Amino acid sequence: IPKVLDYAIGGWQLSGTVFFGSGRPFTVYSGLNTFSNAVQSTANCNSCPRDLGQLIQENGTNYWFSAEQRALFSQPAPGELGNTPRNYFIGPRRFDMNMSLSKKFKFTERYSFDLRVDATNLPNVPSFGLPTATANSSVFGRIRDNVVSFSRRIQFSGKFNF
Repeated sequence: IPKVLDYAIGGWQLSGTVFFGSGRPFTVYSGLNTFSNAVQSTANCNSCPRDLGQLIQENGTNYWFSAEQRALFSQPAPGELGNTPRNYFIGPRRFDMNMSLSKKFKFTERYSFDLRVDATNLPNVPSFGLPTATANSSVFGRIRDNVVSFSRRIQFSGKFNF
């Protein structure tokens, strides 16, 4: 390899992090104080699997439960607790990938220049938070503003060493 070409393309360093989460558990609450004065009673959902829900769009809004799935939930009777356990449902998955590319260009023994490019959320994939989990709410199952990742960001930086 010619020395000039090796100087330009050789010696680059690549580093990064990748995070993949299977989704956080969450509880669907009834929103009513059916058992005590605390509004912590879970909702009823007969024959609902633990993996109920996926990211869908209805009328331009993100939801975790479809309209048919939201209709499966009901309120417990007065004096009863709901039949869904605490942290029964699993929320949206999360994926993050951050990368850095760097190189030190040496001019002399004393002078050098460090070039670095950092990218966060490189594939530009949104990661959503948990949906609204109160069954008697008008926005039940909605994830409208609950995005827990930033859009892709790329930063260039340089440092002259002497």
